[in-house]
Amino acid sequence: MGNLEMALHLREKKEFEKSNRILLDLAKQNPGDAVIQYQCAWSLDILGLEVKAVPYYEAALELGLPEEDAKGAYLGLGSTYRTIGEYEK
Repeated sequence: MGNLEMALHLREKKEFEKSNRILLDLAKQNPGDAVIQYQCAWSLDILGLEVKAVPYYEAALELGLPEEDAKGAYLGLGSTYRTIGEYEK
């Protein structure tokens, strides 16, 4: 099982902090991987760290995600903008 798969498995088991640590490391190591950036944003959102999630969502969308992931990223980013009071975005 690779690191991304392990992080997603941990998230499924509700081990959010462990999952997040792996995803943050992966995002730093793979700044050009849209899926990893998206998963990292999602993990930060789960932990209530919405402000920290924004750049990862934005990077993922800018890099280009598969259609289903892009839908989830736009939904997550929009919800995060609303949560942090960035209504104009």
